[in-house]
Amino acid sequence: MKETTSPADQLDELVSVERGEIDRRIFSDQEIFDMEMKHIFGRAWLFLCHETQIPKRGDFFEAPMGSDNVLVVRQKDGSIRAFLNTCSHRGNAVCRAEEGNVRNFMCTYHGWTFGLDGELIGVPGKSIFYKDKLDLSKHPLRKVAQLDSYRGFVFATFDETAPPLEEYLGPTGRLGLDLLAERGDIEAVPGVQKFVVKTNWKFTVDNVFDYYHPQITHMSAFAVGLIPAPADDFVEGGAMTETGANLEVPFLPTDLHNVVMVGEYGHAISGPDQDSLEVTAGGREPFAWRYKPETQEKLGHHGSRVAGHPHIFPTTWVNAGGQLSLRVPRSPGVTEIWWFSFRDKNASPEEKAATLSAQIHFFGPAGLLEQEDGENWAQSTLQTRGTVSREVPQLLKMGLGTSEIVKDDGLAIIDAPINEHAQLWTYHAWREWLRNPTWEELRQRTMPGDRL
Repeated sequence: MKETTSPADQLDELVSVERGEIDRRIFSDQEIFDMEMKHIFGRAWLFLCHETQIPKRGDFFEAPMGSDNVLVVRQKDGSIRAFLNTCSHRGNAVCRAEEGNVRNFMCTYHGWTFGLDGELIGVPGKSIFYKDKLDLSKHPLRKVAQLDSYRGFVFATFDETAPPLEEYLGPTGRLGLDLLAERGDIEAVPGVQKFVVKTNWKFTVDNVFDYYHPQITHMSAFAVGLIPAPADDFVEGGAMTETGANLEVPFLPTDLHNVVMVGEYGHAISGPDQDSLEVTAGGREPFAWRYKPETQEKLGHHGSRVAGHPHIFPTTWVNAGGQLSLRVPRSPGVTEIWWFSFRDKNASPEEKAATLSAQIHFFGPAGLLEQEDGENWAQSTLQTRGTVSREVPQLLKMGLGTSEIVKDDGLAIIDAPINEHAQLWTYHAWREWLRNPTWEELRQRTMPGDRL
């Protein structure tokens, strides 16, 4: 790609699904990042919070929507609204807290005050300085174009022409949230873990589906038993073993069964299925959570198999430990990670404590897995800035062109060994979003075909 050529004109060169190659510049180019903010984060339905985080009237939660911040507020009638956290006067934030309960929002610059519904209700000196000629009704806080929730998960979009939330999620996105909602009468654990990694947001998304890296990246987690290593007899019976750097590394079995689901707009689910993980772990408790029989019936045959990670495009990850993560893009090389943890309201205090302990130790700033992942993401992002290094393409060739997509129960499913199908699907959808097509064109271009 020529340096003087606009990325918008070179999207087919930036992402080649046929070759399984990605141009590294998409991870560090400012112009591409600006396109993402406009054409992806300015249009997509984005997760804001869970309804249990704002149960009472006046409760609010500040959430990111691309490069903007919005206040999600429980109204007096119990409904939910969201609006930009920026004063319609001079732009100052009208709220400095991340969450809480208020009667109204007052800008600390000049004291303009807004109601829970975002309407301007007070201006100091309105009669004296404005001679009562300022029409308050014309200067409310800017509202999101659409807001809706699915099973308690609140989403919003800045695009008034976007399809309804449930249509946007489709079968794949809805299943991803169902897998979390079906854990019981869930509620969000108070507090959101937040930390910053010097990486591009797409590396964090790519890693959601990557089951090729754990045996290398997370050797320490295997060593301390945080992740059950493959049973010895299973490893000897067919898994690969490679030696390097004076370490004998037990690879995950080459025939570890994976289930991949790809959906319109870029949503995907990928990873081992439940039975495969249990066999690999030699009958020990697998990393994933086994659903009760009645829940499996609700999720259906394919949904109850899922032990991997669902991802709702562009940046909402539902993980197997009862958590949801947002990857918030702050710049081409900086991403803020948010972790929401959930628990069953009806669980015992001991069960709640055990669940939270596991969640904290797996992911988040104290999470063993994400500390290791973050190092890889930061280094990978750094290399995309090298004058020569960035010319080396990223490779997504594992299983390329070999897997059939089977349509069943509204889902597009691939059954295959460890692969990179979901990653390739994500980048394919990313490319189509940046073309800025109509919603119908985007849906058609991200409708799964027969092979990937």
